[in-house]
Amino acid sequence: MIIKIGEFATCTGLSKDTIRYYEKMGLLHPEIKNKHREYNEDHIEIIGTILKLKQCGFLLQEIKILFEWSQNTNENDELTEAEIQNIQQMKILFQNKYKQMIQREKEIKQIKQVLLRADCKMEQLLEKNRG
Repeated sequence: MIIKIGEFATCTGLSKDTIRYYEKMGLLHPEIKNKHREYNEDHIEIIGTILKLKQCGFLLQEIKILFEWSQNTNENDELTEAEIQNIQQMKILFQNKYKQMIQREKEIKQIKQVLLRADCKMEQLLEKNRG
């Protein structure tokens, strides 16, 4: 399935400007034929991943770095000292994001428990007052 930018915007819920910005950042790489952008299912999946990462607190620049590292790594490369330091900083950043996500999961679990207890109590009160 090949779609143009207008349809892609509708499909993803993003504006054309946002899509173009993601392209400019290097997060999306549509095919360009006759000066028209063409998107496919892979691009829809990429947008879904970007949006989920943003919801988890990732900045677009961090998402770009994550995408680049997940696609362009070669464990046989010899790294410079600057590249090693850069990787160590990114590793710390991503570990911190992971810890934040674990913390949010704990907080959500606690909120769910409170809501469930409140729902049970409300149901008990309604049952008591119906009969």
